[in-house]
Amino acid sequence: MEYTETNIQDITVLKLFGNLDMLNAGLLKERIKESASENAFKFIFDLGGVSFIDSSGFGLLMSLNDKLTAQGGGLRIVNVSKTIQQIFKISKISSVIQIYATTEDAIASF
Repeated sequence: MEYTETNIQDITVLKLFGNLDMLNAGLLKERIKESASENAFKFIFDLGGVSFIDSSGFGLLMSLNDKLTAQGGGLRIVNVSKTIQQIFKISKISSVIQIYATTEDAIASF
């Protein structure tokens, strides 16, 4: 998995590419830990470049959302493919993590 990073105001936007699975989830977890040490707790994950998410990826998203929210921030997800949207809906992740059509909408939600 690869990602690009942009900071907008006090929000970190990570545009993800590849699979969010057991092999790659640790990369994101470490990136979030780095930000937490800098008191950055607001994240947007752009999943437009993600074609597959496994249970480890879903678990990571849920865990990160809980930790970031507890610190006064949160996780927002944008640009989700129809396939992944369906999985989010079935697994009820979309009832816990806020999903937006655009990065601008997600920024406004903070």
